[in-house]
This record gives sequence, structure tokens and C-alpha cells, in this order.
Amino acid sequence: MPDLTPEAEKYLKEHTLCVFATGRKDGSPQQSLIGYQFDGKQFLLGGQETSFKMKNLRRNPGASMAIIDGRGEVLVYGTCELVDDPEAMTKLQERFGPRAAPPRPAGAPAAAPAAPRPPMGKRVNILLTPTKIIADRMGG
Repeated sequence: MPDLTPEAEKYLKEHTLCVFATGRKDGSPQQSLIGYQFDGKQFLLGGQETSFKMKNLRRNPGASMAIIDGRGEVLVYGTCELVDDPEAMTKLQERFGPRAAPPRPAGAPAAAPAAPRPPMGKRVNILLTPTKIIADRMGG
């Protein structure tokens, strides 16, 4: 794990939304806006087993994240492990704690209850271990 300043660790723990990028089969990037959790060492993300990001990670476990706040950002590069065993997923969620709701703009009205969604496919956890973190642009 790359060394983090206390400010960078705080930034990563306070934010919960990132642009997550994986590599497509043709080499072009696949980006997803996705929530994450950070325990100070690794990042926990998730998604459906059949999503493009999961297919990409099965082929190439390298990924990057951009955690953006206005003009500030932290970039994370790392290697991912897919975890689909229910018991292992439960242990990860115990380790990382409860997932927070997606962030809302300040003063935004409460959203109306969401319409029922069709059942989601099997969920998979993504455990990203950082190999490089660029945190010198947190202030914009």
C-alpha cells in the first residue's frame, strides 16, 4: 500500500463515490460511476456479476479510480480481486462497515421513493489493493 498523508486518508474515507475504470477487450477504458468504501488499506466496491466491469476485471485485474470533489481529486491505481463467495462477502462487509447512502448535493430535496426495480443479478464484491495513489490535487 502506498504511503498516505493523514489528509489523503481522510479525503478517501469521507468520500464514497468514484469514477471506476477498467480496460475493455479492445484496450479502451470502461468507466462506471460507483460507490466505494475505504478501510485505510483497501477499497471495497461491488456490482452485478454480468456487468462489463466484472467481465473486464476477469480478463485484466488492473483498475483505476478517480475520487472527485469540485476541482479536487485523488487518483488510485491498483489490482482487483473479485469476491463472489457469500461468506467471504459477509466478512468483507463486516470489515468495512455498513454502506453509506449515495451523496446528495447540499440542500437537495429528498428523493421520491424509487420505483421497484427488476431483480438484480448475482452481486460480486471488488476488493481493490492500491499500487499507486496520487493525492496532490485534493484542493483543486
